[in-house]
Amino acid sequence: MTGIRTPHPLAHDALICVDAPGMAICPRDGQLRGRGVQGLFHDGRRLLARSVVTIGGAEPEPLSSHTVGAGTARFLAMHRFVADPVPDPALVVDRTRQADGRERVVIRNTTRRRVRVPVEMTLGTDLAPIGELRVGRRGPDLAARVCPGGLTWSSADGWVVRAVANPAPETALAASGILRWDITLQPAASWTVELRVTGAPAHQRAGATAMHAIPAPRAPLGPPPWSEARVRCDDFRVAEWMRQSLVDLRGLLVADPEHRTVPMPAAGAPWQLVPTGRDCLWTARMLLPLGTRLAAGTLRMLADRQGRRADPLSGEEPGKIPHSLGPGGRAPRYDCVGSTALYVTLLGEARRWGLSDSETEPLLPHLRRALAHLATTLDTHPDGFVRVGPGGPAPCELQGQVYEAAVHAARLLRECGEDTDADAAASSDVWQKRAADLAARFRDRFRVEDAAGPYIAAALDGEGRPVAVPNSAMGQLPGTGILDDAACADVARRLLSPDLNCGWGLRGIGARTPGYHPLAVRGGVVRAHETCVAIAGLADHGQADAAYELLSGLLEAVPHFGYRMPEMHAGEQRVPGHVPVAHPLACRPLARSAAAILPVLVALAGVRPDAPRRRIVVRPPAAPAVGELELADLRVSGAPFTVRINRQGQAVIEAAPDGMQLAI
Repeated sequence: MTGIRTPHPLAHDALICVDAPGMAICPRDGQLRGRGVQGLFHDGRRLLARSVVTIGGAEPEPLSSHTVGAGTARFLAMHRFVADPVPDPALVVDRTRQADGRERVVIRNTTRRRVRVPVEMTLGTDLAPIGELRVGRRGPDLAARVCPGGLTWSSADGWVVRAVANPAPETALAASGILRWDITLQPAASWTVELRVTGAPAHQRAGATAMHAIPAPRAPLGPPPWSEARVRCDDFRVAEWMRQSLVDLRGLLVADPEHRTVPMPAAGAPWQLVPTGRDCLWTARMLLPLGTRLAAGTLRMLADRQGRRADPLSGEEPGKIPHSLGPGGRAPRYDCVGSTALYVTLLGEARRWGLSDSETEPLLPHLRRALAHLATTLDTHPDGFVRVGPGGPAPCELQGQVYEAAVHAARLLRECGEDTDADAAASSDVWQKRAADLAARFRDRFRVEDAAGPYIAAALDGEGRPVAVPNSAMGQLPGTGILDDAACADVARRLLSPDLNCGWGLRGIGARTPGYHPLAVRGGVVRAHETCVAIAGLADHGQADAAYELLSGLLEAVPHFGYRMPEMHAGEQRVPGHVPVAHPLACRPLARSAAAILPVLVALAGVRPDAPRRRIVVRPPAAPAVGELELADLRVSGAPFTVRINRQGQAVIEAAPDGMQLAI
């Protein structure tokens, strides 16, 4: 795209509404002026860059703004006349914008006299792809044409956008993009205009005239592929975070073209409003306590895209699970073996939560292919660690993911009748031994120590030397099981140190590390989902005090973000009077950040289902520091499960599937 080049745009202070594949990025006054990434988007295109309302030639004075659910923003403003004897608003403007392209403006007369005033709405677009806007590139505004009820625009690559108002404007000026009404309001009366913006690319308009080419709003996706669980807690922030998370996750759902009955969550808005392999795996795993439908759909979707050949350009290898799904017709990318390990783990954990035999059986050939790829990867390097690229580093969290996959593989092969001595990649004993050997090597090679005590190195470099940098990635290890009790205690102590724990969550690297900066994407920022993974793992491994300490930091941060945790926020040390700062290029909402609170609550409640053995263990690791906690309408084997943990840490099971053995 040719045109203007500006610095990377910021969206940290915008109201972001998402109803995938639609999205609206709005400034706090609601007036879209085409700056940065402001606008209304559909399928990654900016359908509307400008939408400015004026009354009598002046913009209303903004009063308040907030999101309503995931996909709607509401803006309140007022208009005063110079001759008014009092400062009270003469007109109140109530404006609602929805991510699916609808906008409603209500103007109410609060005076005791009749008011006659012109109202104008100035519209415009450049139809820029969000990928271009993200790197600071945008083209010129497109020329508008008048159409019945509004305006329409066309791009050189075949996109058509139409904005139609009801009631129709009395005047429409294509050159300036203005729709105008002259309204008369009696005392206490109101006037309403509704704008509908729709757009479509060229391939969706084949065989249709431009007038009728623009599709209707998307068909409803139906109920989300998870149960609507309810959380009650003495600390109201816990329940509010969970409520907002489920709202945001529903807004991120998009239909997968090959599995329309199970929509997938997009990675996040505004920058990644498409599903990706890694994010789908993490999100489905985190939402397993709400049922296995999303997990089953994710496993099937990624099985269809599993690698079948060797392709150095995309990283594809036989059996490998894609890291990204190639939106917009591009080929998937197979950048890292971590997605393959997560695939095996998701299948194993979905079985624990009740994935049926009939849903598991078609996935077993894909499991075998994934394990064959993991076996080859483990055997590639002489030290037996999994690396990022030939001769690249061996990150600590990747070793934990592969270890966890190996443990699940051994159990899956036994339970599903796939255990065979003839094929090493399909032998439970071999995978059990692989897991034990990897754990032993890991504990020997990754343990490092400094003046503050022992911890886990961030990685091994290409020569096998530990990269001795304190980092939040070690927080992912307790949940994988690769650490013994002593190492887990060491990790808990280091994570709680002021070097890593900023009081709002875990920094990516320690604050004393050379090159640290609190807003550095590859170092200083806090990623809420990573801190949540650490909390859940620590709770599962008996480090409840550390888990609650880290949770208290996130609970201090989340109200400042309207209970919608961003992808990342600054790792500044928490001090009285300061508030956490979202990273200017963070997604908000992010599917993983939204879903991550659920496994934290399940771990703190001590819920461990084992559906194949018809057993549920509920053993809270400690009395809840957040007060009484109730998790209602979880799902085990598709049936409701409700548990309450009282203030003394005692579990009370209030609903459970029939025939399930309960252990408290």
